Amino acid sequence: MGILNICMELSLKDDGALSDSEWEDSYQGILKQFLTFLYSHPKIPFAFSFTGPQLEFLQYTHPEAMEILGEIISRKQGEVLGGGFYTPVFPLLFPVDRSGQIEKMNAAVRTYVGKKPRGMTVLKSIWEPALIITCQSCGIEYILLDSTLIPGMAPSEKNSFLPFITNMQGKTLKVIPFYNDLKPESDQSASSWIEGLQKKSQAKDSTLATIASMSFSLREIGELLNSGFFDELNSLVTEKKLECSQLNLPQLYLKSAREYSSAYIPSGMAESLSRWTKKRYTSSSGNLFGRTFYDYLNVYPMVKKLYDRIMYISMLISQTHGADKIRKKAAQEKLWEAESGFNFICCSTGLPAPAQKIQHAFRQLNEAEKLVRESKEFRESVTSYDYNADGLNEYVCQMEKYHAVITPRGGQIAELDLVNSGSNYAANLSRVKQYDLADDSYNRGIFVEHLFENKDFADFLDFKPIKNDCFCNSNFSEVKFDGKRRELQLESKALFSSLKVPVKLCKNYIITSNGFIVQYILKNESPFPVKGVFAVEMNLSQTDFSSRVTDGTERQYGVEMIFRGSRQNIPTGTPFHAKNSLEKGGLSLLQITDNPEKTLILFEPNEESGILLNTINFCGRGDGQSTGNDSSTLSVQFYWEIDMAPARAMEKTINLSIISQKKKSGF
Repeated sequence: MGILNICMELSLKDDGALSDSEWEDSYQGILKQFLTFLYSHPKIPFAFSFTGPQLEFLQYTHPEAMEILGEIISRKQGEVLGGGFYTPVFPLLFPVDRSGQIEKMNAAVRTYVGKKPRGMTVLKSIWEPALIITCQSCGIEYILLDSTLIPGMAPSEKNSFLPFITNMQGKTLKVIPFYNDLKPESDQSASSWIEGLQKKSQAKDSTLATIASMSFSLREIGELLNSGFFDELNSLVTEKKLECSQLNLPQLYLKSAREYSSAYIPSGMAESLSRWTKKRYTSSSGNLFGRTFYDYLNVYPMVKKLYDRIMYISMLISQTHGADKIRKKAAQEKLWEAESGFNFICCSTGLPAPAQKIQHAFRQLNEAEKLVRESKEFRESVTSYDYNADGLNEYVCQMEKYHAVITPRGGQIAELDLVNSGSNYAANLSRVKQYDLADDSYNRGIFVEHLFENKDFADFLDFKPIKNDCFCNSNFSEVKFDGKRRELQLESKALFSSLKVPVKLCKNYIITSNGFIVQYILKNESPFPVKGVFAVEMNLSQTDFSSRVTDGTERQYGVEMIFRGSRQNIPTGTPFHAKNSLEKGGLSLLQITDNPEKTLILFEPNEESGILLNTINFCGRGDGQSTGNDSSTLSVQFYWEIDMAPARAMEKTINLSIISQKKKSGF
C-alpha cells in the first residue's frame, strides 16, 4: 500500500516586509519557541522558507537560532528552501537578475546553515514557465507552488496527490503543489487531521507514495503550538499510530519518488493577488485562473511606475561595460533591493504596497543610477522611445541633477527623480472614492493642464472633479522633437464647454540642466468667444515619511511665495487660495522647500497668476483597513481667467527650477 507523505513548510516570506523591531518581536514571540520545539522533538520534520535579509538578521542578531536550525538540518529533520535573496517578483526581472538573486540566496543558505538548497519558493506563487530554465541553471531541482496554479488542481476537483514535472525548451523542473485547504484548523486535533488527509489523498493506484504539502505562516504556527496540535502530532509519530502516512521533507520525498504527473503550468499567482487584478482596489471572485502579475501592474499605476523605473535601471546597468566594477556591483545590489516584492505588494492583503515602500524603492533606484553615472563619463541627454511599453513614445530626460519622463498622456512629467537625493516627486496616487470620497479622472503628474468654464470654478476651489475639463486626459501629439537642443513641442485639441467649442493647446518644453521651461499657447479655433479658467497643476508627492505631526499629516514641504510684490509663507495643512487681480497683481514666484532633502523647487510664471494650493491626503490602501494616511501630495494650481475672441490665442510660460538649498535662492 502506498504511503502518504505529509510535508509541512513554514514560510516566513510574507513577513519579509516587517521592520527589524517587528521581526524581532515575531522571533521572540513564535519562531524561537517553534525552533525550540523542533529541536526537542526530532520526529517532527519541517521545511523553512526565509528571505535573505531575515537569514542575515538571525545570523548576526540571534546566532543561537541559526545553530539550532543547522542542527535540525544536519539530522535531516529540516531543510531550508531557496529563492530570490530579496524576494523579488521573478517574472518582472531580466534573466541575469533572476539567476543573480537565486545564487545570492543559495550562497547565504549554504553559509549560514551549511547546506545548499535544492528547492525553492517564490513570493505569493508568482510564476512563469521561463523560471524553469533559470532554476536549472542555478541548481534548483524543485519548487513549491500553490495548487491553484496547476490546471485541474482546483480544491473542488479530485487529484492524485502526486508531484508534477514541467518542462520548457528541454529543461525540466519538479513541482510540489501545496494545498491551502488541507491545513489543520487551529482547534482541530492532529488525529482527525491525519484521518482527513488520508481520505482525500487516496490515489487510483494504491501502491504509489503520494504527497500532501502545505505552507504555514508564522501566525498559523503560533496558533497550532498554543493549541497543543504539534504535541499531539508528536505523540502519534512516536507511538507509530500514523499507519498509512508519514511526516517527511520535500527533498527526502523526491529522492525516492518514482511517479510524476506531467503538466504545463502557465503564468499565474496566488488567489490572494489574483482577486485584486480586475478592478482597482476591489476584490473579485469567480474564475481567476491565468491572472498574472502583469495584469496587476496594469490595474495599479503607481506599482507600474516602479516597474518601469526598475526596467530602466536594469538596462543602464546591463549596458555598463568596462567601467568601475565595484560601483557597478554596488549599483546592481541596490537594484536587487528595489526589486523586492514587498515594494510592490502588501502580502497580508494582496493590495499594493504602501507608498512609503514604493518611494523607498525609488530612492534605492536613484542611488543605483548615481553609481552607474559615477562609473563612466556621463553626458546629459533627452531621448524618445517607448519607456513604459504603452505603445506611445515617452521623452526621457537624463540631466545632471535629475531623471525625468515626459509622457504624451496628458503631456505631463510622469516621473521626476533627483539623482543625488530624494525619490520620485511625480509618483502621486490618484483619489479613489471608496477611500478619498472622490475619484480623480486623470493621473496627478507635474504640468497638468485644465480648461473649464467659470461655473465650475467653485468645484475647482474645492478640489472636486470637473465634468467638462479639457486637456488633463488628452493624448498630446508630437509636433517637433529635437534631442540635441532639448526641445519638445506637443499639441492637443479638445472641445470646450457644453457647446463643444474647438480649442487647441500647444505645449513646448525646453529641458535644462536645472529644470524645465514650459510655454503654453492656447488658441480658440471657433467663431465664438471662449471664457473660462486655464490652470496648470503641479503635484509633488510625499517622499519622506520620517516625521509625522500630531494630526497624522506629513509636513515634508514648506511653501513661500511672492504675491503682489510681497513675500509670505503659505500653510500646507489646509486649502489656500489667492486670486489674481488686473489692478493689484498676483503670484510672481513660488518656492517649495523639500526640508528633508534640502532642495528648493521654484515655479515662476511669466505673467502673475492666481494660486490654489492644498495637501491631498490619501487614506491607507496598503492594508485595506487603515483609516490613516498612506501618503499625501502637495497640489499647486496656477490659474488665469481667460476671455479669447474667435481665432485668437493666449500665451503663458512657467519656469521650473531645481536647486540645492546650500546655494542661495536669491529670494
